[in-house]
Amino acid sequence: MGKQLYLNLFQSKWIWYLGIFTILMNLLTALSFSDYRGSLMPFINIINGIAVVYTTSAYLNIHYMLKSDANHYFFFTLPNTKRNIIRGDYIYYMVMLALTAAIFGSYMTIIQETYYLFGFVMLIGMSLIVMSLYYLGFGKHWLRYLTTGYVIYGVPMLMAYLFHFMPLVNVNQLDRELPGMDFYLYHIPFYTFAAGMVLFIISYAMNQRNITKHDMV
Repeated sequence: MGKQLYLNLFQSKWIWYLGIFTILMNLLTALSFSDYRGSLMPFINIINGIAVVYTTSAYLNIHYMLKSDANHYFFFTLPNTKRNIIRGDYIYYMVMLALTAAIFGSYMTIIQETYYLFGFVMLIGMSLIVMSLYYLGFGKHWLRYLTTGYVIYGVPMLMAYLFHFMPLVNVNQLDRELPGMDFYLYHIPFYTFAAGMVLFIISYAMNQRNITKHDMV
């Protein structure tokens, strides 16, 4: 497990550089004079968006780098058990979620609006769901359907951003109340997060079972 986790962290070190850079930029912006924040916010928002996309999809980037030059055939022959590969991937994903949370926390020091928390929980919950759906077939097919993984990640995450995060921000910034929307905007994120955690555990258990039935490559 440790070997697999270290390999994943090494392969994605540039994502860590991006994440740490984003956190530092957020903190420096929060400490800067408020007169300058308005001009910096478009750049800050873009950097944070890019960083969150890469941290929540880091597992796909790792698999893409392994498959792009076909070195996964060599990688899977290294002295490591299948169970440890799966376990290392799952722990790596949780570490990247912690980095995502740190990015969001540093972003909150700038905006200081608590309603963003609901959008963040929704995005993390959806990220857990799409990662779990991708890994449901990983123990059986490994890197054969990586493109499908990008679709599974991209479509639901984009929908969560467009149809929950953006309406949440707009409603609160305009100080409006939409009848019947409170449950959707403020309760659904926690149900989504809970569903993501359950599916995360189920997919891990299923992968641990599937790796005893299917070859590595």
